[in-house]
Amino acid sequence: MNHFPNQPIPGGWAAYWGIPEFKGVKEAHKNTEVGHTQNHQMLIDEFPDTVVQSAMWMVGKWDVAKKAGDGDYDDVIKKYSAWAKSVDRPIYLRIGYEFDGPHNALEPEEYVRAYRHIVDLMRAKGVKNIAFVWHSYASTPFKNHPLSAWYPGDDYVDWVAISVFGHAYDGTDFGPDCDTVLQFAKEHKKPVMIAESSPIKGVDKESAIAWDQWFVNFFTFTYSKNIKAISFINEDWTSFGMAGIEAWKDSRLYNNSQVSEAWFIETNKDRYLKQSTDLFKQLGYEKY
Repeated sequence: MNHFPNQPIPGGWAAYWGIPEFKGVKEAHKNTEVGHTQNHQMLIDEFPDTVVQSAMWMVGKWDVAKKAGDGDYDDVIKKYSAWAKSVDRPIYLRIGYEFDGPHNALEPEEYVRAYRHIVDLMRAKGVKNIAFVWHSYASTPFKNHPLSAWYPGDDYVDWVAISVFGHAYDGTDFGPDCDTVLQFAKEHKKPVMIAESSPIKGVDKESAIAWDQWFVNFFTFTYSKNIKAISFINEDWTSFGMAGIEAWKDSRLYNNSQVSEAWFIETNKDRYLKQSTDLFKQLGYEKY
């Protein structure tokens, strides 16, 4: 917002939280590991007529998914449900995002059980403004389990999502694992979003080569694969204190004016929905 004050406001914003604690939703919460602050309510207050893409952290490690399925975090889910109803706008909730990523160590049976329990409880609490998003890492899966093993069922999934990081450097073919997710979504008649994306090799300050190497492939993919929503992470990954991404670089759009200008030429097209008093209607959301 500070770097591009004259550009249209996007149709939505993303924030993160974790199933064990109701933090980062109604008020600011700083993650001590990565050093970043999450605050869903700030997005609600600052940006009317936009949607929220909400990422619920839930992993197999530390028995987090098992405890979620057992009902240990029901109080947290109930608080989140009450908050979601209070904001009265579309929320796209990624339950246990990147469920098949090896870094999350989610066993399919535990994940499906937890996912269904969370959705059932939210529905029981009368939440009607949440679209439930089933988000695949779209790369080599944990223990090579088949994708279908993690699927909670058509009644529990509104959207299928993928991540796009290193995928886009090798052309518009994002690999067989990504193809499997897209084909699965097609067979189950679910729209697809790119829920997380970033050119992890960086946006160089001196050269616009990132546009040709990553962004062109990224946008070409969204057209050819009929992607319905995208979420771009504008991040300096070198300041992100997380294991496994030590080689990732500064990928912020405003590092390079050619890249940012090209980004807005593309995203200012009519196919990308922006903040608008008509946005919720365009999305088919009816207030209740």
